[in-house]
Amino acid sequence: MNYTNDGLDNIANSTTEQPRDNTVQTLQVIAVTLLILITFLGTIGNFLVFKAIFSLKKRKINDYLILNLAATDAGTCLVSIPLDAGEKMIGEFPYGAALCHVIYPLQSVLVYVSVMTLLFMCVDRYRLIVTPLKPRIHLRTGIITIAVFWLSSCLIVLPLSLALRLDGSQCGELWPRSYSGKVFTLTIFTSLYAIPLLLMTVLYAFIVRALYKDKNSLRQWTNVSISSRRSASLPTQRNLKIVHVFVAAVVAFAVCMLPTHVTWLWHDFGNGSKQPELFSKVVTFSNILMYANSIVNPIIFGSIDLKILAKICRALICHQSHGKHPRVFEKVFVLRTTYPLPPMRSEQRSTFSLVFNPNDKSKTRPS
Repeated sequence: MNYTNDGLDNIANSTTEQPRDNTVQTLQVIAVTLLILITFLGTIGNFLVFKAIFSLKKRKINDYLILNLAATDAGTCLVSIPLDAGEKMIGEFPYGAALCHVIYPLQSVLVYVSVMTLLFMCVDRYRLIVTPLKPRIHLRTGIITIAVFWLSSCLIVLPLSLALRLDGSQCGELWPRSYSGKVFTLTIFTSLYAIPLLLMTVLYAFIVRALYKDKNSLRQWTNVSISSRRSASLPTQRNLKIVHVFVAAVVAFAVCMLPTHVTWLWHDFGNGSKQPELFSKVVTFSNILMYANSIVNPIIFGSIDLKILAKICRALICHQSHGKHPRVFEKVFVLRTTYPLPPMRSEQRSTFSLVFNPNDKSKTRPS
């Protein structure tokens, strides 16, 4: 299964082909425009994620996971899209026989690492909220796991790399047996989409259930003041916000990747291979939707403060200085997964320590 092969065929090769009708040319212009827009916005968005994470004084394991996800998205914007678009606009594979074995597999590796990272985020959040008494995943273990993701993805994509051949001016798949490509496509769909998505759905269902159970139990407390009850519910509220962010990232991934998987299943197990022109159009726009996930993730994981952004724009237009507020630019983009808890008053803190017994896992869930 090659995520980025085929599609956008011979976009700019009008000198060697017959003139195309207006509909086809319009689709080509739309496709190229969308690719350029995704590259531009995705690069900026993921750069803001990098900047927000590296500005943190202390980074936790989920920060490194978000950073890894942003790295795959940035790689898609800076490597996958430009190389793919360049090839299709030229109308042939211009990078040579050696890179024929590298470029498409590298593009697939970025997708595989993304789904593994999302699954690891889910497992880490499950251990933190549903089983809070178990030891947390150590930061060093998390970083090693991320490295394993990259290594295992390279191994998974190795059969595709070996099957690629430069045939004339095109880089295509040449499997040793007729069923090998089908097995690879089905394996990728099952192990790197269907099963991870099912696991994440089940785990997040348990997580949300546990959080709402905590939230409802806090409402039943009658022996503490309203202000103290609100203070006690802050960790649960914070966890709910973070879980909503992670769930949104999983939903976005599932929606953006599904058309590509369905397209290649149709190609290998249906009649897609017998309709090359239709398949080319379908895979083109399914790939565009897959690439769009690189824009969606920065939007999900971060928020832009429009008020601060407007002040900066006015300051730049009016040539005003921000010398009194040197960190004002860092406040424009803020990660949604770093919610600071407001300080509690002394009387709230004393009540909080009484009602929250750290040895009772039913009443305390760390954030």
